[in-house]
Amino acid sequence: MKFSDEVLKAYLEGKANEAEAQAIEAAVAAEPELEARLMGLDPFAPVVQAVFEHVPAEMPRMVLPDPNAEIQTSGGPLRLLAVAASVAVISVSATYLVTRPQPMGWAEQAAIYQSLYAADTIAGMDSSEQALTTQFDQAEAQLGLSLRRDTLEALPGMELKRAQVLSFRGKPLVQVVFANEQGQPFAFCVIRQGAGAPSKDLKEAVLSGLATATWSKDGYGYMLIGDSDQTDLESKLEILTATFAS
Repeated sequence: MKFSDEVLKAYLEGKANEAEAQAIEAAVAAEPELEARLMGLDPFAPVVQAVFEHVPAEMPRMVLPDPNAEIQTSGGPLRLLAVAASVAVISVSATYLVTRPQPMGWAEQAAIYQSLYAADTIAGMDSSEQALTTQFDQAEAQLGLSLRRDTLEALPGMELKRAQVLSFRGKPLVQVVFANEQGQPFAFCVIRQGAGAPSKDLKEAVLSGLATATWSKDGYGYMLIGDSDQTDLESKLEILTATFAS
């Protein structure tokens, strides 16, 4: 099935109807070139991709010399040099294993994505009743979970701007975007981790320069992201953790 750029942009903005969204998602799974088109139309995708493309996914393969192998040389010092070189390679490899960057989890990547937002990013979002209803319907269908829109709209000092369906390692990740009283972006994220995923107590941290709080319960992970590293999340966390049990 062919999709116009207008239809794909509507999907990225959460404005596509449910039938269109399902058709696009099914086509992406079978057509890599369609996924590439979506990435090209998403203004944030190139920046996020640039952040992650330099993180090594695994240790490079190395062929290490055998220090016990016979070296074809008549000089003892050269043999000692070969052994020393092989030991040095092993040492460097061990150091890489210890110091190489660890794969980032969904919370770290969500924080990086959110850190790209500015007041101007959310100022022009379509926050009409129709747009939000469509976006929340799609998000809840993907998660299999009610996002309690009534609770989110009542968060103190927050204006609901958008609900967007993202993905992390094949798992649906929903980003609900808000503007605070100064017009700065906040986000509440929910990921479907699946049955059997461990529950985790509330943990606060600064990620990508933003104050965050994460917790997990009943197969879902939750995350609140502030607009700076000094953001006080307490009042909102009381409501959210009571609604989405901590």
